[in-house]
Amino acid sequence: MGYRKQGIVMEPSEAPEAPGVLIRRTIGAERMIMLDPVLLLDQITLDPEKVEGGAIGFPRHPHKGIETITVVFAGLVHHKDSLGNDSSVTGLSAQWMVAGNGIFHEEYFAAAENGCEAIQLWFNLPAAQKLKPAAYFAAPDLPAVTTGDGVTVHLISGNVANVVGPVDGIAAAPTIFVADLAPGAEAVLPSREGETAFVYVVSGSICSDSEPTKAIGPARLVVYGSGGVVHVRACPDDPARILFVSAAPLKEPVMQYRSLVMNTVDEMADALRDLEAGTFA
Repeated sequence: MGYRKQGIVMEPSEAPEAPGVLIRRTIGAERMIMLDPVLLLDQITLDPEKVEGGAIGFPRHPHKGIETITVVFAGLVHHKDSLGNDSSVTGLSAQWMVAGNGIFHEEYFAAAENGCEAIQLWFNLPAAQKLKPAAYFAAPDLPAVTTGDGVTVHLISGNVANVVGPVDGIAAAPTIFVADLAPGAEAVLPSREGETAFVYVVSGSICSDSEPTKAIGPARLVVYGSGGVVHVRACPDDPARILFVSAAPLKEPVMQYRSLVMNTVDEMADALRDLEAGTFA
């Protein structure tokens, strides 16, 4: 079986967007603006010096034309939106928000004994679905699937070993899961020809394809080249936790203004007028 080669390894940039929230950004940072159909990948933790037992995060703000997936590893993430949804999820869990034709939401984070850690992904919506109705879905229980010796997959979206993830209906039809690998364990990750595929190292390290003794450590995004499935091996000394995403690119123009994402200048002008008038969501 031929595997995709590791193409590039991206280091994160810090994004100071909310007091007390530490954001490590790879996709959406200046060195990787987007990775079609993914517009953003943030790893979120909290600054322990600024957490005094309460939740901190992002007050009410708008989104339009995208879908967001938040994967929670530790602590609590609280979501409240203009549709009336008011929900909290704790690790290991996920939440899915369809911004579609427009939604306002607020998002706050609280630490548990093991801290607070989450990853947020933004998926672009195709032009034909930009104005679909906004929606929200919580996935507090991720099915665990053993896919090999020392490999456990916590499935969010897609189909792995005939198990379907609870987040079912994202327009880009991605495969998204968290995989825990024992030290030295190897995993074959499902990806179809033509899809964008990447691994984000949450903790531990995985081995470099080109330099087997070189470790790719936490907060690194590994983007894979063309081909089919992806092969990953954890380094021999420590277990590794990774986030895997594979999805077909939309190959459509992107017109983005912060959390509003449309296809054309005219569409963005309409979105900004609606936002100013308070007529969406």
